[in-house]
Amino acid sequence: MLTFHRRIGDRHLLRFSFSDRSDGDTRQASFQFQDGKAPIFPHQVHGSDVSIVTEWGANNKHECDALITKAAAVPIGIRVADCVPIAMYGSSPDGPVLAVVHAGWRGIRAGVVAKVAERLGQFGCGGLRAIVGPHISVEEYEFGSKDLSRVVGALGEKVAGRTKDGKPALNLRAAVEVTLERNSVSLDHLLDRCTAQDLRYWSHRSRGDEERFALVGEIRLL
Repeated sequence: MLTFHRRIGDRHLLRFSFSDRSDGDTRQASFQFQDGKAPIFPHQVHGSDVSIVTEWGANNKHECDALITKAAAVPIGIRVADCVPIAMYGSSPDGPVLAVVHAGWRGIRAGVVAKVAERLGQFGCGGLRAIVGPHISVEEYEFGSKDLSRVVGALGEKVAGRTKDGKPALNLRAAVEVTLERNSVSLDHLLDRCTAQDLRYWSHRSRGDEERFALVGEIRLL
């Protein structure tokens, strides 16, 4: 599990963790976060809906592709196996607010990143930043020409590319970078690891894997 820490003021520490194969399939009930607490995961639908999590517990049932919390000690997560896991965060007058985003091509095109940025802004957050996790690279992501045209129409020519075999491809990294820039979100860090090439991660597109790795974020008190 690869973990990033970001200190916000004197009282808060943000922790963002990207799991891999060695941590197990995050869809299984046996998966635990670093301190033994089970993260809150939504039922992901490849859309743009965003839910707010206010407390930890079994009653958190969310159907969406992004979660936001400003509550401490409430780990929230999303699962991926080629799509882009994005952690977004900012500081509000009441303290830090963080989000975890499942960004597949449908969600990106539907505006999931924009909606998260908007909701963070409603909390009074400024200086939004993002950490982008492992995802499938353009060299491995062959994409239908009709759908590619739709994404290019929404995000520009930068998101179109070619696979290693010269076939039309979608550049998810570029798509995320465009959407972050459009929504005034600074790129804090990008993990340049391709899920189709790096065997530490599962890939549904290249290997048909059904397992999922996760991004989990949490606010901790100092």
